[in-house]
Amino acid sequence: AYGVQAAPLCRAISQAWRRGRVDAVVASTDKNFMVPVGGAVVTSGEGNTAVVDAVRRGYPGRASISPILDLLITLLSMGVEGWRRALTDREDVYQYMRERLHATAGANGERLLETPGNPISIGMSLAGLAAEGGGVGGGI
Repeated sequence: AYGVQAAPLCRAISQAWRRGRVDAVVASTDKNFMVPVGGAVVTSGEGNTAVVDAVRRGYPGRASISPILDLLITLLSMGVEGWRRALTDREDVYQYMRERLHATAGANGERLLETPGNPISIGMSLAGLAAEGGGVGGGI
């Protein structure tokens, strides 16, 4: 769902696609394109549109134009350079967040969870909170 905004994931998907290992890609518009929740882009290669056609046939008249219109307006207003800048900024902010979260975790006896190959998610242990009897999840 988040792959469009991470260059390493896009490269891996593109490589798998060229090798014929991907039938279609689904990208939620809110997570990838900074628009309100509710839309998705389903795409496939030129020579293999069967999956996209099947999805399209399954939703005749039920899908709203609003998410795609939001996407169109957002991309047109950003332009190519704005889109590229947003991707670069996301990578910079990710690194900053990871560094700061690592420092915060260490200062509190916690650790960052290693997620090799995942340039999107950051996880942190909460063992200290659990040991203190604090709730994990809704209690945080």
